[in-house]
Amino acid sequence: MTGFTYLCLTAGGAEAHGQMDAPDEAAARRQLRERGLKVLRIAEGASSGVGVMAALRAFAYGFSRFRSISDGDRVLFFQQMQLMLKSGHTVLEALAAAARLTSKARLADSLGRVAVGIQRGSSLAAACSGEKELFNRLALKLIEAGEASGELGAVFERLAALIERRAEVRRQLATAMVYPGFVMLAAIGVISFMVVTVIPRFAVFLNGRGKAVPWAAQTMLDIADWLSRWGGSIGLGIVVVAVGIPLLRRVVPSARRVIDRAALYVPVLGGTLIPAAMAQATWIFGVLVRSRLTVLESLRICAQVIGNATFSGAFAAAADDVLGGKSLAIALDRPALPRLVQHMAAVGERSGQVDTVMESLGVHYQKVLDARVKLLASMIEPALTVLIGGVVGFVYYAFFQAMLTISTGA
Repeated sequence: MTGFTYLCLTAGGAEAHGQMDAPDEAAARRQLRERGLKVLRIAEGASSGVGVMAALRAFAYGFSRFRSISDGDRVLFFQQMQLMLKSGHTVLEALAAAARLTSKARLADSLGRVAVGIQRGSSLAAACSGEKELFNRLALKLIEAGEASGELGAVFERLAALIERRAEVRRQLATAMVYPGFVMLAAIGVISFMVVTVIPRFAVFLNGRGKAVPWAAQTMLDIADWLSRWGGSIGLGIVVVAVGIPLLRRVVPSARRVIDRAALYVPVLGGTLIPAAMAQATWIFGVLVRSRLTVLESLRICAQVIGNATFSGAFAAAADDVLGGKSLAIALDRPALPRLVQHMAAVGERSGQVDTVMESLGVHYQKVLDARVKLLASMIEPALTVLIGGVVGFVYYAFFQAMLTISTGA
């Protein structure tokens, strides 16, 4: 007999876990099903002797229940669903397999609840609607459209691509700031050491011998003295601004609109935010229309998933115009949106290929975004090099000027 540790769901949706002995895993699963339990996970290592590694794996699996579901988990799950549905699995079989394959207990629990909902007669979209952490509004709408059209496999493939595209945009923006951030931290460390430790000692030595402190060193000492008095207030102000603006943006809708609109006029940054938003919005719009959602529903979903309130409001207003009978091209003719979006929408309406045209436009804006991120990185690095190099150079000039004063008496 072999020992097994299992995690199951009861008919009422409650979790049930424990240990059992069985000849093999198939027999253990059969015994659990006969007890009316839905198996989420089962692994060797229980009452007949649990190895250290098995115990560690079980602990890590249980601990993962407290971690949120990441974008990587979602991408892997959607890709698995697409592959299994394409290979002939039923939805329930695919969900059970995905729950069994994942190493994240929280995801397995969520998939188990979805499976229970389907067994009770709910549609896949309805069963997924209660799992907000795994399925957002966009995913639910696409799954609903996929059920209606019989293209669930393609829908899961598109969902994985959507998340990967969004994660890639964030990764590009973050990567552009990594190197400058390290350079800035290193420079601050060197400058702080020189100003706080080295130069004051020279000043004390020179003052003790009745000599004047050179102007460069005195300037650094004055700056250090000013920062010692006001540095705490400045740091607190920076923290308040860094925390307060995102919090204000999240809590107060009017503040969010003002902040998001102002961000578009920031040099360099605004030129990056615009293609980032358009790459996401137009590609998602094309995917939604291709998945047989109406233009009105697609516009409303785009308005909800775009992060910038300026563009979100523009798509929401466009949805209202479409509802009022206007064409897509006219509805998208708004100051906040690039003229290219309105022009390509008109092209798509004339050709009857709105989905293809908008997806192609999303690819175009993605390329523009890639170029902007590279330009941003190429601009930040030399600018920081000149700025930090100048500051570090001045600090070393003050240091060597003090050294020469001591050595020559000049």
